[in-house]
Amino acid sequence: MKKIISIILVILLVVCTTKVYAVKDSFHTTLTINHAQAKRGDTITVTIGLKDIAIESAEKGIGAYTAEIQFDSSVLEYVSVNGTNKWEAPLYQDGFITSNTKDAKVVNTAQSIATITFKVKENAKLGETSIALRNFSGSAAGADILASSNGATKLTIIDNNSSNSSNSISSSNSSNSKKDNLKDNKAQENSNTESDLSVLPKTGEEQNPMVMILYTLIGLSIIGIIGLVIEKN
Repeated sequence: MKKIISIILVILLVVCTTKVYAVKDSFHTTLTINHAQAKRGDTITVTIGLKDIAIESAEKGIGAYTAEIQFDSSVLEYVSVNGTNKWEAPLYQDGFITSNTKDAKVVNTAQSIATITFKVKENAKLGETSIALRNFSGSAAGADILASSNGATKLTIIDNNSSNSSNSISSSNSSNSKKDNLKDNKAQENSNTESDLSVLPKTGEEQNPMVMILYTLIGLSIIGIIGLVIEKN
């Protein structure tokens, strides 16, 4: 009898201390700009992209999204938004965008999903300004999933008398702008990741409360049965 009781207690201990591993879906967004510098009156285009898509729930991909694009309205003026070969042109209203895939199927590989064109206002202040995505939520025919990090980029407004930037930038200047932009994107992405992780679902393992309650009830039942056996003996 003592051996039976010992075995049951060991099994109960193992069951109650087993951690439940939960699947966590994640993906990241990117935001890149075609020129790192622009003059008043110039137009610039930013491209929204998806990367590092790791979704195991629902249809294992992203088929639609909603997001907010933040920018300084005293510096930039919204002009237009376009989709890509795979994605419909987003609906745009007061800085919020929403779209879905053209074939109603999900995607799970890195790709561009939209482009947004802005015009630098004639009275825009000179210097650096930021454009960023916020609250990007992707849908995979199930619960909406918040992006693990939101893309962002920077634009420097320069004086109209400057000769090193215009709407038609030379190839050498364009190359330098892209290099500078990549550095800015990387630094901003790291910053976003650190700040966003505090409010987003954590990845990895976690204890499932409902399962633990069930384990506790099973344990109490087993202990009750053991008590009755001991009392009868």
